[in-house]
Amino acid sequence: MAVAAPKQRERFNQLCHDYQIILSDDLAILEKASEIHADLRLRGLPIQTEDILIAATAIVKSLIVVSNDGDLLRVEGLSLENWVEL
Repeated sequence: MAVAAPKQRERFNQLCHDYQIILSDDLAILEKASEIHADLRLRGLPIQTEDILIAATAIVKSLIVVSNDGDLLRVEGLSLENWVEL
């Protein structure tokens, strides 16, 4: 186990506690989030947990994310629009 893993787990648990409504809405979101997390780690391109949850929610719910956060470009299958560049 990585040295930072307990701290990251606590941070994730706190995030889940703070945003229960989003996370309890659909188990598919959590499953997709874990897939995204694993894929990005394998590719050496990790992003913030919050961004992973946003991306997972958008993918599962067939939504478009409007953001200028370049990290989200790393998530395969995410529909992303950057209105800043329009």
